[in-house]
Amino acid sequence: MLITVFTPTYNRAKLLPRVYESLCKQTYRDFEWVIVDDGSRDETESLIDKLIIDNGQLTIRYFRQENGGKHRAINRGVKAAQGELFLILDSD
Repeated sequence: MLITVFTPTYNRAKLLPRVYESLCKQTYRDFEWVIVDDGSRDETESLIDKLIIDNGQLTIRYFRQENGGKHRAINRGVKAAQGELFLILDSD
């Protein structure tokens, strides 16, 4: 895998479908989408679960952690990344 597209998120269930749709439109496919949920209290987890189940196009990896701030979410994403390159794509 060449690229890890990383999205840290917190209570952004309403915005994440836009990110997903954008990634699905990409013609370059050698990437994974890593999402670290920093303790969201909205429907983020169930939304991502649904995207993973319904998805036939992207490699999606989801991690949930207790709320600790964006810097901790980024650190977790870097550790989980399998790509050679790491791109942060915020949820908004």
